[in-house]
Amino acid sequence: MSTTQSSNAKAVLSPDEISQQIEVLRADLMKLAATVSDEVSEGIGQARHRIGQTGRDAQSSATNAVLGHPLSAVAIAAGIGLLLGLVARKG
Repeated sequence: MSTTQSSNAKAVLSPDEISQQIEVLRADLMKLAATVSDEVSEGIGQARHRIGQTGRDAQSSATNAVLGHPLSAVAIAAGIGLLLGLVARKG
């Protein structure tokens, strides 16, 4: 029983020891925050690059489609304009 009580007993820390532990925790939290910040920044940079590349690819595809089929592109644009005009007039 005495071993159980002694293993369950908590050590009493002095105020200086508590202050020291708080400083260690504070430093660890700062390191963790810096690491998380770096990881998030890196992820945002990669996402920005992917979105930019996707936008450039879409623009290139649209340009190639219009250059390859100019009459179809004009007919589609006219149809969309007509539909938007009808919707705007009814709204």
